[in-house]
Amino acid sequence: MQGHDLWTYSAIIMAFVVLAKIVSQKTSTVDVLWLILFGSVGVNLGILPEHNEILETIGEWGIVFVMFALGFDEDLNHFIEGLKRSFGIAVIGAIFPFFAGFYTAKLFGYDFNSQMIWGLTMTATAVSLTMVSLREEGLHKTTASTAIMSAAVVDDILSLIGLAIMIPIAINTTGEHAGSIELSEVALIAFKVVLFFAIISFIGIVLFPDSLKNEKNKKHGALFLAAVRIRKYLGIRQLLTAYSGKFTPLVMILTAFVFGAIADKFGFHPAIGAYFAGLFLREEYFVIENDSEMRSNKREAESVINHLAYTIFGPIFFVELGTKLLFDFSIVVEILPAVFTLFIVVLVFQVLSAALAARFSGGYKWYQSVMVGLGMLGRAELAFIVIDIAYAENHILNLEQFYVLVFAIFMLNLTVPLAIKWWEPYYMGRKELVLFGVKLSK
Repeated sequence: MQGHDLWTYSAIIMAFVVLAKIVSQKTSTVDVLWLILFGSVGVNLGILPEHNEILETIGEWGIVFVMFALGFDEDLNHFIEGLKRSFGIAVIGAIFPFFAGFYTAKLFGYDFNSQMIWGLTMTATAVSLTMVSLREEGLHKTTASTAIMSAAVVDDILSLIGLAIMIPIAINTTGEHAGSIELSEVALIAFKVVLFFAIISFIGIVLFPDSLKNEKNKKHGALFLAAVRIRKYLGIRQLLTAYSGKFTPLVMILTAFVFGAIADKFGFHPAIGAYFAGLFLREEYFVIENDSEMRSNKREAESVINHLAYTIFGPIFFVELGTKLLFDFSIVVEILPAVFTLFIVVLVFQVLSAALAARFSGGYKWYQSVMVGLGMLGRAELAFIVIDIAYAENHILNLEQFYVLVFAIFMLNLTVPLAIKWWEPYYMGRKELVLFGVKLSK
């Protein structure tokens, strides 16, 4: 790409972002929907590129900022409580969409390899899309929001393990004869998952605690004492409040990128690491001691991060997501039955399985459970990674299957903001919905 092309594309994308913001305000809809739509229109009109590493990297920055901002806005204790209740949602909410994809591929006569790829693409939840949509409706701090985020973290782990196991199966399987699968690879993935959470927990629980209120005159165990020397010079509070907090947003971004880099090294999406970086940052870390006066610069820093996440870089990610959908009408007509079948089956299986799991394994209210089911609908970046591995790199899928999966994922992602907006009045209790004698609304 030439330099002038990059600036032209950047200007077009930012114009789409501004237009999406205006249209969303005029129509009282979430801007994510319009960002994805404008991205698709742009690539099909030829004014945006199908693939560009620089723009996609900027979009990746955006989703890291979004997830960091969401974690920063969440309460750690609230998240841990939600995590305990959401394991069943994650497991059941991953298994049923997998079967939906698997058996839909079988219904249309595709082989075992394709069936597994279809199933795997339908497992991981696009939590960033859901959380941004919830935030647009003012629901990002609700119990259902925490349940979705907690379940999505577990879901991401399960999807990562599934990717490690099933892709080798699909590559090595021909007909009814399966190639060998190295158990050591599966064990390595499991070890990486454990080590990743051990490292970020150590940083968040041991290295970060250096607040004025909670750490002063407090007795520490051996693990905390081992980190005292490091915290004395590199404690998070010292960095966040250095020079009266002039560089606080910069330190926050550094923290998000460090956690993102750690996640990336262990095979997770960097956004997962960034979420935990924001989650571990507490109010006390932002307190500045000025003689006898104490003030917190959290609000100013939070404003900067929110603008980066929701106004500038974050929207670029969703425009780039829209560019994944290219139209070739000669193929589109042929694959429409498969697209709508996959979309409907996954929608039904995902919403019902996640909602019922939330109600009966997590103990959530019906109105919260329905929101959890709807919030788990979006398909994550992992789906596109699977498609890329299966189609571009290993030719497990043909062109028609590629279109089916991309269109179905696109439709599912478009459904998320619409479904959340539709359920919002029922969730808040302004409308009532009774089904088969059961009150589903608040």
